[in-house]
Amino acid sequence: MKNLIISIACLLVLIIPWGIYGKYSSDTIEDYKAIITEQVIPSIESGRWAEAEKSFSALSADWDRYKMISAYFINTNTVNEADGFIAKAHYYIKLHDAPNASAESAYLMYQLEFLHENELPTMENIF
Repeated sequence: MKNLIISIACLLVLIIPWGIYGKYSSDTIEDYKAIITEQVIPSIESGRWAEAEKSFSALSADWDRYKMISAYFINTNTVNEADGFIAKAHYYIKLHDAPNASAESAYLMYQLEFLHENELPTMENIF
């Protein structure tokens, strides 16, 4: 009986932080996608580069905090790929390159969704 209680306690120590992280991650990814969809891409398309850069800089700063936390829960290769797309999109926004900035921002949304799907504790992701 003692071993069962210890096993359940260990399982809870693993599951509870993962659940908290899952909720945090889901909310954060949705916020990033909303910022890109509602602020960054419309600003790029209308040529409001200062607004686009301000919105994307805020997203980029928050992303740095998110990736530090995510390093404990998910594969860092996917986080690094998304980090690369954030850097490219930010660079294109600074260059005022509308086609590439829009394309990288749109692809970043796809990459963030892919990242979110890969961090969920599903049978596909475990095995």
